[in-house]
Amino acid sequence: MKRAMTIRRARTRELVSVYAMVGIPYLLFMTFVLFPLLWILRYAFYDYDGIRSSYVGFDNFRVLLHDEVWWKAVGNTLVLTFGSLAIGIPLALVFAVILNGRIKGKIFFRSALYFPVLISAAIVGLIFRILLAPDTGIVNALLLSSGLIEKPLYVLASPLAALTTLILIEVWQGLGYNMTLMLAGLQRIPSELYEAAIIDGANERQKLAYITIPQLGPMLQTIMMLSVLNGLKIFDLVNVLTRGQPNHGSETMVTYIFNYFFEMEGYRAQQGYAASASVAAFLVISLVALLYFRLSRKLADYD
Repeated sequence: MKRAMTIRRARTRELVSVYAMVGIPYLLFMTFVLFPLLWILRYAFYDYDGIRSSYVGFDNFRVLLHDEVWWKAVGNTLVLTFGSLAIGIPLALVFAVILNGRIKGKIFFRSALYFPVLISAAIVGLIFRILLAPDTGIVNALLLSSGLIEKPLYVLASPLAALTTLILIEVWQGLGYNMTLMLAGLQRIPSELYEAAIIDGANERQKLAYITIPQLGPMLQTIMMLSVLNGLKIFDLVNVLTRGQPNHGSETMVTYIFNYFFEMEGYRAQQGYAASASVAAFLVISLVALLYFRLSRKLADYD
């Protein structure tokens, strides 16, 4: 009898442990993911200002589709995402290959390149906003004192300059993370492959093209996927550094949603409209992710 009760208690404890391990993550998912998504999906069809709401059907989506600022935000998001990807991935690969070799001080250089990853995007935006300020910024002060320029540079005064600056900062901050992942991949490549290539007379460029890059293929796909998804969600850096200006020239999908949801300067609080923009942003991100996965699969089949 006592043995049966002991076994029953042990099974009860096991069941409680199982339900806790499954139930707690499920509860967190329901609270912080599913319920907010359902809330957004519902209010996308309402004219809702945080207090009053009225059903408007697809009117929010019709207004969104005819809003030039929204399409500008979509275009800017794609430019920022793929611009930083096109520059950042090759640059990270170059640094990874160099710092994977036998050079002095490589631990220092690895740490120095990784350090920006540890700084939040909002702090990075604030730092560069101070550095690039036309009147009080250190960059303009150095250029003026050295005689390289006669008037202060308004780096963020045009949409092209603002987007270019954001791309370069994104590349700088993400370089160390991508480089570290590539270093991990490089260290898993068998040294015998390089030794055989040397015997066959291959030079450094040929070893990079025919051994390093193909062997890093799966790692590069993962890095590119993470970079694309993070780029499509860019917010902190833009919101602090440019606030989507000038003339919405650096507006992104997330800053557009944020401005309408929280009634920022020049915007009227329209949580329902912001919800519809969130749904549209989700569709854009899903479409880009789908195209990326299909392209990756085709490239894998080609290899």
